[in-house]
Amino acid sequence: MKVGLLAGGRSGEHAISLVTAEAVREALLSLGHEVLVLTLGQHDGAEWSGASGSVGEGLAELQSWCPDVAFIAMHGSLGEDGCIQGALEILNIPYQGADVAASAVAMDKDLCKRMYRLANLPVADDMVLSPPGDGVAWDEVATTVGLPLVLKTAHSGSSVGVEMVDTLERLAIRGPALLLEGRPVVAEGWLPGREFTCSVLEDVDGTPRALPLIEIQVKDAGFFDYATKYDPNAVDEICPAPVDEELGREMTALALRAHRVLGCRDYSRTDFMLDAQGQPRLLETNTLPGLTPASLFPLAASRAGMAFSALVERLVLCAATRRPTGSPP
Repeated sequence: MKVGLLAGGRSGEHAISLVTAEAVREALLSLGHEVLVLTLGQHDGAEWSGASGSVGEGLAELQSWCPDVAFIAMHGSLGEDGCIQGALEILNIPYQGADVAASAVAMDKDLCKRMYRLANLPVADDMVLSPPGDGVAWDEVATTVGLPLVLKTAHSGSSVGVEMVDTLERLAIRGPALLLEGRPVVAEGWLPGREFTCSVLEDVDGTPRALPLIEIQVKDAGFFDYATKYDPNAVDEICPAPVDEELGREMTALALRAHRVLGCRDYSRTDFMLDAQGQPRLLETNTLPGLTPASLFPLAASRAGMAFSALVERLVLCAATRRPTGSPP
């Protein structure tokens, strides 16, 4: 098949997207697919096949190439939030992963948690703070949510814009600073327990199946932040996770429910922390999990007996099921 591979983008995860894209490109070529890489610049513009131009020109070039499917190897805003998915919908190019609506909701930490709560999925206490933040009573935030707490910019992924604060003084400094960036901020109660993630991969017919659970043990950092996430020397990622059978079944069931509740397609990865009582709480669901050599989703797939190239092929085939009627096989 002809696969248009979209990489890069303007989010803080641009560099990681390029690593995902290269791993996917190598897998696609090894599988015999024809690949056109369209790399969106971190600040502006795009590059493809030795040429460059605007993003619009790059998308036009992609459309004129007539790909069978697109493979989105982008993370964060404008890649994982429904924007590039919307562009591909307009171009009538099928792609892997969640559609526009599911991508947008899952990427918005406030909306995602609202969906979790509507489905009675367990989450940590939180407050949503809107910019510019004038008049926010930070002592009230600390009292309502509790200290320590985690501050999260509402529309970032891969732990970008996430930090832990443990004093009111620190909260009163970092809260306003994050709000000055012009995006809502979620203040979420700190969960002191073990950290896990559960990947979901659909069969080509759309049946979702959970992959082996992974426990994330951070060696030095206080939590699984952006720098730690992509440093293989900073964490131990244990798969399958050493948990009792009942807890494992519970988190697996919760990940499958989150996948369905948010309307995910093809694959997703839901992250958990245990609270002080050892009960799982959902943190977020990733609709385009990373596919770098250090990423969690390929690790879970490998423990389930699926090689990386087979994983990429599965996602390509899932996208191909949505090929417009009348397109060549």
